[in-house]
Amino acid sequence: MNESELRRFGFKEDWAAIPYLLIVSIGFIVSVYDFWKIQNLSFQLNVSVIIGIMLLIVGGTFRWTSRRTLMKVGFGLLNSSRLQIVKDQRLITTGVYRHIRHPLYLGEITRNLGFAIVFSSLYGLVVMFIGNIFLLFRIEIEERMLVDEFGHEYKEYKKRTKKLFPYIY
Repeated sequence: MNESELRRFGFKEDWAAIPYLLIVSIGFIVSVYDFWKIQNLSFQLNVSVIIGIMLLIVGGTFRWTSRRTLMKVGFGLLNSSRLQIVKDQRLITTGVYRHIRHPLYLGEITRNLGFAIVFSSLYGLVVMFIGNIFLLFRIEIEERMLVDEFGHEYKEYKKRTKKLFPYIY
């Protein structure tokens, strides 16, 4: 796939990507710093840490499954830091996309929160939560792009599915 086969949104249209990436990166750093300097590396295996590990695993699984589904239909290894439409792209409604429209973002959100919880970092959790809010803005931007590209087909898909959580949202 070459550049002429892609239609990419620039950062002006996809404005939520930069604050998301920046804030979540800070959230990773804050979580580790909190654990290292403030908590003095005092690791205690407790219920919250186990929940954090489970969130990391679930988030990683959603991310991997979503990417695998996209790769099976010919997307290859896409750079997901920018929204894009590939030449001859078709709407993906199989696999995890049958139930939710943005499983990759669900994986990101889950992983980010799990990371902060594993390090027992309330500071990191707050920063990750703020960063994840920008993914919700990005979903709106992406959905407008997909409606422009797929029209009625995407609108019907939206009626059958939820954004992030089956049967809920």
